[in-house]
Amino acid sequence: MRLKPEKIEYLARQVVEAFKKIKKVEFAAPIADVEGGIKRVILADLKREDDLEKEAEEILKVYKQKISMQNLSYNTLVTKTKQELAKKKKIIL
Repeated sequence: MRLKPEKIEYLARQVVEAFKKIKKVEFAAPIADVEGGIKRVILADLKREDDLEKEAEEILKVYKQKISMQNLSYNTLVTKTKQELAKKKKIIL
């Protein structure tokens, strides 16, 4: 998570204040509950982003290990991948 709890609280208050200024929004719950709900949404979104980043790092880590273990260069990887694709698609290089 890249935002401090204080920043998340500030953002939640700003969203509530923006809704208040519109005056077409009627809150069905106390303001504190609305702010709490907004904070939960922000936190859930930040967690999804963190999870996505971790997943991307894991994928890259797998490939990094393969590259290191086989002492392959980028060009070698491109060549091998191209050969495998050609084999699957029955293309003669």
